[in-house]
Amino acid sequence: MKQRRDLTQGNILKGFLAFALPLLFGSLFQQLYGTVDLLYVGNFLGKSAAAAVGASSIIVTCMIGLFTGISVGAGVVTAQYWGARENAQVKKCICNSLLSGLIGGALLIGLGELLAEWMLRALNTPETILEEALVYIRVYILAILPMILYNMSAGILRALGDSRSPFLVLAAGGILNVFMDAVFIIVLKWGVAGAALATMVSQSFTAVVLTAYLFYREKLWLESWKLSPALLKKIFKVGFPLGIQSMILTLSNIFVQHDINSFGEDAIAAFTVYFKVENLLYLPIVAFGQAMVTFTGQNVGAGKYERIKKGAVSCNLLAALITAGIAAIVLMFGRQILGLFCSEESVITEGLKIISVSFPFYFLYAVQEVTGGVLRGMGKTLQSMAVVIITLCIVRVILLKALVSCFHTIQAVAAVYPVTWGLAAAAFIVCYIYLIRKSI
Repeated sequence: MKQRRDLTQGNILKGFLAFALPLLFGSLFQQLYGTVDLLYVGNFLGKSAAAAVGASSIIVTCMIGLFTGISVGAGVVTAQYWGARENAQVKKCICNSLLSGLIGGALLIGLGELLAEWMLRALNTPETILEEALVYIRVYILAILPMILYNMSAGILRALGDSRSPFLVLAAGGILNVFMDAVFIIVLKWGVAGAALATMVSQSFTAVVLTAYLFYREKLWLESWKLSPALLKKIFKVGFPLGIQSMILTLSNIFVQHDINSFGEDAIAAFTVYFKVENLLYLPIVAFGQAMVTFTGQNVGAGKYERIKKGAVSCNLLAALITAGIAAIVLMFGRQILGLFCSEESVITEGLKIISVSFPFYFLYAVQEVTGGVLRGMGKTLQSMAVVIITLCIVRVILLKALVSCFHTIQAVAAVYPVTWGLAAAAFIVCYIYLIRKSI
């Protein structure tokens, strides 16, 4: 497996792309878990089982959101220490991150199992699917600990310049998930519990393999494994705001879905298809944003702020151009691409209305993510959280209510996205300029 990539020297764009590509492929395989579960459940167990899986997913997403942010915080702190060549602190950071993940994951499993039914009822899960949803989530919650451990290990390896190893392990886990779904659902006929168990097995596989690899590569068995309050405080200071940001952003999407549902079945189906097609643009952007976090973190540790400035400009331009190019292709062949997911003409027509409003401006989302990645790599996650919550949560919900009440069209709902992307991008740029000038 590929060893550490030093992003503090060499050609910026070449190093950035080489680091970002495995992240992109990893994101594609990460999508495989939920997609495969739904494909098997929807085709072999029926729509009520598919609804039960869908009703449960947001709960687990919210529960692990906090530790997803903390894993990013662990990666940022590790990258900064590695950029500064403080190897002893790098090892301590790894040990503290994994220990906190173990403790936090165990606590979340206990809390989740205790509150599972209450959470489903709080989300107004229909009684017709409540029993299946409860079975699914009780098994799925057991996967929280391996999910957290994988994210921690992957975040640390990426911080050390290794984006290839997490991708390879995740790819193997995705393939295992497909096989386990077939065994548990089709052969053993374990229903939604089988779908959840397949995810738990594959997630456990990725966690064990990647954590073992991290142990082997960094010789962690030689370290003194004890929690450092000072180091944990530093990790949590960076990661906690990102975790809160992730949870609130997930919850705000419920409000958007509520208004989408008011437009009827065709609109709901059109937005469902749109979100699938959107991944063609969204996944590369997420990869660029994650790569920018590591690039910035390493260079902050090395004290190379001029290199960060050059990277911010060139990587933003690269991400915006690639996104604009993909968006143009999707717009040109929109009917055919949407048709791959749904053959009904009414749904395709509504889907074309949505992409005609949002896709021409999707490059703004790229700027938002890459510039936000610079802030997160600098450790300024409180500012990142403030920008995201204000623009993508509060402003988005207020604007949504205003546009829908005034126009009540599907285009009005779609317009909320590019407007708030633009606001977030502008806010991130202002924050970045202020912070980079302050740092130099």
